[in-house]
Amino acid sequence: MFMDFTNDIQAFLLIFSRVVSVLWLLPVFSSRAVSVPFKAGVSLLIAYLLFDSIGVDRSFSNDPYLLSLFVMKEVLIGLAIGFSVRILFIAVNIAGEIISIQAGFSFARFMDPLSMTQTTVIEHLKSLLAMMLFLAMDAHHILVKAIVVSFRDVPIGSVTIQQSFFQYFISATGRIFMTGFKIGAPIIVTLMFVEVALGMLSRMIPQINIFIEGVPLKILVTVTMFSLSLGVIVPVIVNMFKGMDGEILRLFRLMV
Repeated sequence: MFMDFTNDIQAFLLIFSRVVSVLWLLPVFSSRAVSVPFKAGVSLLIAYLLFDSIGVDRSFSNDPYLLSLFVMKEVLIGLAIGFSVRILFIAVNIAGEIISIQAGFSFARFMDPLSMTQTTVIEHLKSLLAMMLFLAMDAHHILVKAIVVSFRDVPIGSVTIQQSFFQYFISATGRIFMTGFKIGAPIIVTLMFVEVALGMLSRMIPQINIFIEGVPLKILVTVTMFSLSLGVIVPVIVNMFKGMDGEILRLFRLMV
């Protein structure tokens, strides 16, 4: 009886390790505004709900070193899943950062209470927009489903790291800038034309201080274009989140 209880505790630890690793990298849960006990509590709840439906190989039960290896494998799987979702939000942040640099918002940064980092207004707005769309389209349900499916496609202790696994994350990281440019393209392109127009104006009227006079104009153009281009930006972000489940399944195939 005691041996069975010990095996159950070890199996639960492995399930919990994967779940908490996924949740710890999500934009909502990674925020310092969310307390550690709450993060651990949600992870424990999900792991408890999954415990009876997941078969666990008990070959590690008498070997603490093998158990530690299994835990590290589960943490790696969880971090890989969490990072594949985190990349999508990083792309949105990069779009906001590029626009902020062009428009001059980068000179006025403030402390983001969620991430505890210096951010700009546009970057923060795009981040909140992505978060609202993520929750509105029930993408968090897709993520929970992906956690459940991960135990079927990548059973506990069966992960194998191959070269294609690292190549996937290299290519996914490279796509961050392309995706970020797609999200911010309407504003980025418009600001580029504004820069060209201001450059031509400075050549025609050298007495004008373009740096001083151009910043309010670029801010006005940015705010106006941000409002007008929401109909283009929102579908791009939504399609990005819709393809999240396919990317996660592809990641599973690279780990077995």
